[in-house]
Amino acid sequence: MINNLLRKTGLVLLSGGLMLSSFNSCTNSDEIGLNLTPPGDRFHYVVDSTTVLTASTLRQDSVTTEKRTSSLLGCMNDPIFGRSTAHLLTQLRLSSNEVDFGVNPTIDSALLILKYQGYYGDTTAMQSMRIYELTKDLYFDSTYYSNLKMDGFYNPAVTVGDLSYYPTPDKDSLQIRLTDDFGNKLIRTDTANLSNPTTWLAFFKGLYFESQPVQQGGSIVYFDFTGGKSRLLLYYHNDVNDSLKYEVLINSSASWVNLFTHDYSSAPISSQINDSIDIHPEVYLQSMAGLRSFVKLQIPQAILDKVSDGITINKAELILTLPADPTETVFHKPTTIRVFKAGANGKNEFLDDLLLGEAYYGGTFNNKTSTYRFNIGRHIQNILHPDPAQRIENTGLFLVITDERTSANRLILKNGNVGGGMKLVITYTPLR
Repeated sequence: MINNLLRKTGLVLLSGGLMLSSFNSCTNSDEIGLNLTPPGDRFHYVVDSTTVLTASTLRQDSVTTEKRTSSLLGCMNDPIFGRSTAHLLTQLRLSSNEVDFGVNPTIDSALLILKYQGYYGDTTAMQSMRIYELTKDLYFDSTYYSNLKMDGFYNPAVTVGDLSYYPTPDKDSLQIRLTDDFGNKLIRTDTANLSNPTTWLAFFKGLYFESQPVQQGGSIVYFDFTGGKSRLLLYYHNDVNDSLKYEVLINSSASWVNLFTHDYSSAPISSQINDSIDIHPEVYLQSMAGLRSFVKLQIPQAILDKVSDGITINKAELILTLPADPTETVFHKPTTIRVFKAGANGKNEFLDDLLLGEAYYGGTFNNKTSTYRFNIGRHIQNILHPDPAQRIENTGLFLVITDERTSANRLILKNGNVGGGMKLVITYTPLR
């Protein structure tokens, strides 16, 4: 009986819910306009906003970072979140096979070009980086994480480049002069190493960019490694010709990996991270394998009591509110965030609601209401399914920044117990 009723009413959930004017627990018996509908045809629903939500801020262990659409470099000091740093490893590929630099080639300059894509933070603070030659292979088909241990990947005593600069992302690219010794090593190698991609990568495994600490301000700069516009230009001459040039490319055939570190030791929020006991007024989200929020849902007993008889969730809107943030002019809020089911071992598990599309699922910041909103009706229906065999456990939710692997974004949210910062509005129909 219940399963048949659920099938009959399932279209209500898929429709995206009802338009409602009140977020208090109520029924529609007093709604304006119901006198136009015969009593036997009235659709009975309940709106309940009494679910208790409490959240905490958790550290993330790591995220996968190989071959992402944005490559991050730099260091920034956030007055709330502390210091964050992004390092980078990358292969460089020959732009042709069977390369021959001629007789007695000599480097004139080795110029590394990194294509700008954007930034996060304060670009008026100087950035510094050291560049090393990789001594360990990167593999194109391997998975790499943001906490990769660098032991054996490079020789810290030998740099091939050292740069201090002010980021200018409004320009096309950042230019870095590498050492002539490094350039000569590349063009004077045996031609067998220049014959094809396999022999080249066995000879030259790539570069490691190590961002140096910034004491005040700072930014994380985004670069584009996908299209070949980031590259190494080798200007050289030989016994026959002057003013020669060869390009070594960073493109979709290469592998690159980001490394992320965070130092919260001096951050005002340090005592709140991984605190599962105290309930704080705010919770924090941060990209680059930084922070996420864990949200507990205490669904009211009035709803739980109806589960065995069956209820259809028409809509379940999760509403997240932002506090005032005086640092927002420098550290902008992300356009979108995501909500996941809190899975076993701390894994982010997709909600069924995402299958209905982004427009239904939500998560985009609304400037007018200063909120992020999600429809998680399917997820709540799964928790409240009348058949215990099909019911899922209410393990809570994880909130994360959508582009956490390709941006340095961070976000502050009001916690559920303070000023209605978090709210879950459940609209449902009792089946009996």
